[in-house]
Amino acid sequence: MAEGDDEVGRPDERAAASIRAELDRVLASDAFRAAPQLSAFLSFVVERTVEGRAAELKGYTIAVEALGRPADFNPQIDPIVRVEAGRLRRALTQYYANEGQADPLQLSMPVGGYVPVFTFVDGDEEGRSAPAWTSTPAPSAPAVRPAPAPPADRRAALRWVVASLAALALGLLALSWWLLAPAGSPMELASEKTVSLPPSAAPPPAVNTLQLTRVAIAIPVLPADPKRADLLRRFSELLVDAMARFDDLVTIKAPAPGSPPADDVDYVFEMSIQTVDGGAEGLGRLRSVRDDRIVWTTSSGRPSIEMLQEAQLSEMARRLATRLTEPFGIIHADARQSSSSPAARCILKTFDARRTMLPEDFVAARSCLGQLVEQDPGFYPAWAHLAILSLGEHSSGIEKLGAQATEAGGKPPLDRALAAAMTATRLAPSGARAYQAMMKVLLLRGASEEALQKGRQALARNPYDPEIMSELGSLYVRIGRAEDGLPLLERAIALSVGRPARYDFYAFLGAYLTGAKVPETYLAALATDTSPFGLLAQALAAISEGDRAREMAAVATLAEKAPLFGTDPRAYLARKGFAPAVADRLLAALAIERR
Repeated sequence: MAEGDDEVGRPDERAAASIRAELDRVLASDAFRAAPQLSAFLSFVVERTVEGRAAELKGYTIAVEALGRPADFNPQIDPIVRVEAGRLRRALTQYYANEGQADPLQLSMPVGGYVPVFTFVDGDEEGRSAPAWTSTPAPSAPAVRPAPAPPADRRAALRWVVASLAALALGLLALSWWLLAPAGSPMELASEKTVSLPPSAAPPPAVNTLQLTRVAIAIPVLPADPKRADLLRRFSELLVDAMARFDDLVTIKAPAPGSPPADDVDYVFEMSIQTVDGGAEGLGRLRSVRDDRIVWTTSSGRPSIEMLQEAQLSEMARRLATRLTEPFGIIHADARQSSSSPAARCILKTFDARRTMLPEDFVAARSCLGQLVEQDPGFYPAWAHLAILSLGEHSSGIEKLGAQATEAGGKPPLDRALAAAMTATRLAPSGARAYQAMMKVLLLRGASEEALQKGRQALARNPYDPEIMSELGSLYVRIGRAEDGLPLLERAIALSVGRPARYDFYAFLGAYLTGAKVPETYLAALATDTSPFGLLAQALAAISEGDRAREMAAVATLAEKAPLFGTDPRAYLARKGFAPAVADRLLAALAIERR
């Protein structure tokens, strides 16, 4: 505790001024300027701690006073504070790895609580002669203590090395387990646990050298009219917040209005607003930085901006974010053809392998993901997609591929999937794709209720991703709760123009199982699809229409494409996660005897 402090954990006046100055620097950065909710969270916890009130930093208090939740907020039901805390930790790590590298003080928030840590890492002669205060949480209040240290440059370098090695060690341990552990090794299912650094350590730098697709959200010219300028700023904030949720696919940057985007981005989405017939028209265009090509343009008009409500603006921004950023959206459709990032191309290759369900595509995708985790064991997107891809090997009954993987890695695909999903959730506790992977793993391991919980947590982390909506919706269908899954599947289909056929298949199946009329759009999307899903849907549709010949042809082709279905259809459906009662109903409809 600082000498002369009247209250445990309260920094002295000079330290408080330095902390507030650092808070201002962080809030002025690209990432925080475009994320008002993260800014509110950080400002609240820092100010409370500086005021000596850190003991008040509980989930309920933060939700109600910082994030605007109502007084009846229940932190046991709504995970918003935990989700935003994870995003905040990652945003601070990214800030100090980039814009904030030279800052004299660093803010962090260790996992396990909401009390921030302040670490002085540099300064002028006067700053070096002053105590280097580090605030760390205690049961009742944070203690503020002097932290004697070596000279600033050596101290910072040492901390970066230790933190980087800790993060690297986690990934290497997971990689070793992935490759070497014998099948049947005991595995822990407590996926919520995270790797944390000592409370006094500063946030680790970004140790990965891999880059996702980088997108800048830019306002080249701010309107002179204050109302239109405020509207454009607010829309930009909402758009950045929504797009940043797709953190296994893109890195979002938000330069200040009127400032040019950084040179290291792949795409720029430029926005403007103009007056048209007394109303306002918003314009947007997506530009490829590599060749200055206009990839896509859009516009939206309103008769009066005064009548535009916050909820309407939010919905517009979220729909635009989904259309641009979802796995089969506009940015990634272009990136599949022109991306210069090996990591981005590999992640997109895994989505495409799951679309085609072809063994050779699984082999290619698994190979490139393996290279990514060897290059950077801390790269969470690769672990999440390795988990999902390994489940694909298991659920599709690709026996030859599964045997090769078992021989190479010492474990069957289902065990490798669990190991990878656990690694992903530990590396990125706020990553939606990590929780989607864990949902899928738990379903195929027979823990359907736990799988639903993880699926809901994934959707809470990214409520704008049609991929997560469709996966959670399909889970409901497969366990016999089609009426709960259909709304999610219908929304996913409405949001994803370039979606894979499995979205339509599970929506078709949900309608079929509930006895609802199957929309023609689902049938049209599946009529020419030659994947196992498309063929199964064609067989069921033929039964409904009394076309026995078409049904038999579809079933025969399905058995050829998926040999396990031909030899043991019940095992094939079980590997896809279908509950026995649902599998019985489908096989009865197909007139396939119980096996």
